[in-house]
Amino acid sequence: MPKKTYFQIAHLTDLHLTKKDSMARSEPKLFGKLKGMNKSFRAIMASPKILKSDWLAFTGDITDNGDLDTWKMFWDVISKANFSDKCSVIPGNHDVCNLGFFPASHENDTNERIERVRKGLKMGKQEVRFPWVKQIHEAVALIGIDSCNHGNFTGVTNAVGKIGFHQLEKLARDLKKIRHIPVKILMLHHSPNIPETWTEEARGLKPTSKAGRWGHEVPEEDRRALRLLCITNDVRLILHGHLHRQEDRRVNGVRIIGGAATTAPSDPDEKTGFPVTFYKVYTESEKKIIRQEQVLI
Repeated sequence: MPKKTYFQIAHLTDLHLTKKDSMARSEPKLFGKLKGMNKSFRAIMASPKILKSDWLAFTGDITDNGDLDTWKMFWDVISKANFSDKCSVIPGNHDVCNLGFFPASHENDTNERIERVRKGLKMGKQEVRFPWVKQIHEAVALIGIDSCNHGNFTGVTNAVGKIGFHQLEKLARDLKKIRHIPVKILMLHHSPNIPETWTEEARGLKPTSKAGRWGHEVPEEDRRALRLLCITNDVRLILHGHLHRQEDRRVNGVRIIGGAATTAPSDPDEKTGFPVTFYKVYTESEKKIIRQEQVLI
């Protein structure tokens, strides 16, 4: 058998798993809400392409409502596929925030929700302090950012992203420590750059409204600081979710790839074709080339 010359990472996002298999995904529409996410996720995790991966990267919205029963189900599936010690998970707004139209009634509600997502992550022995850095191969490091803006707990603001000074300041220190690692990949849930309207139209994407842009993107000062840190510390790739659409672009020389919702089938009628993005880091190459491929499972 020829020697394997690459390290493969599978990027999954926005699973929106539910406590019961029959439950629908939380969506702002009355009819046609997506169901079957749990069943789809089990099938995805049993697919040969996933099982041949060396690492799994999940960029948030693991659960639809943040409950611990759903987190347990997620980790059970991960364990069954033998990826318990070969995956990295960051939270999304659905994992953390209130989806109702009223804010948390008091500070304890907010603290309880934050503690709940931490418990969900700890079930899989994941980091709960951000940012974190994990070296997953001698040539590859993952960096996790929490962009969920824990202060937003209403239906209007729950999707708004934020990184904040303290994470960015620690990120700068952490990146300095791992400058010797050739391939650095950063993960966050929210988009660090939604393309301008004319760019979206040129790419055949539905233009994002002003309200949608405000509600799904991190603030400009955070975006610029994050990209500057990536440029100066040679971060090769940023992965995100949240927008439920596949995106691939370069901004200031940094490649940014957004994953479509993994458990949403590309063919809704047949309920087939689940989007997963794979990255092969060719570790034998002097430049550690990264090749990206989106596959429908």
